[in-house]
Amino acid sequence: MPRDRFVRRVTNLLLVVSEAGADNQQFAFRTVAASPAAHRKPPPPPGPTSEVFEVAKAKGNPYPDQISVGRTRNCDVVLRHPSVSKLHAHFRQNAQGQLVLIDNGSQNGTRVNGKLLSENEPAEVAVGDVIQFGRLTASLLDAARLFDVVREQARHERDQASR
Repeated sequence: MPRDRFVRRVTNLLLVVSEAGADNQQFAFRTVAASPAAHRKPPPPPGPTSEVFEVAKAKGNPYPDQISVGRTRNCDVVLRHPSVSKLHAHFRQNAQGQLVLIDNGSQNGTRVNGKLLSENEPAEVAVGDVIQFGRLTASLLDAARLFDVVREQARHERDQASR
């Protein structure tokens, strides 16, 4: 899909989430072609992987003014990891229209760009910020930035494979 079409189609912000390792590696993507023969191929080699979550309300969830993040299935963004609290944090817009993140008194804390959030104190977040929910590390991206990151990673992997 071309970049401009992807950007028009994906209008919400995205969390690119990976488990923080000892060396806090940058996130990486692995693309696997889905074909009838794909199941016969060996799995790709181990390495860093990430999941992408849309920062959006789940259909039917309460509290339309906030987007909940947590371990339980009834959160808007579900991060199934033991270091993430059941209702860990939530996003909302402040009076000035800025996106803020609020820690809900989580057991393992929430950090934005390394700074630990105080319980119930809104912290402004923007595209490019690194957010930690417990031991999970997430980058807050828009569609354009995600597209560019994935494209650059694919280019790098092609270059490595051709050596």
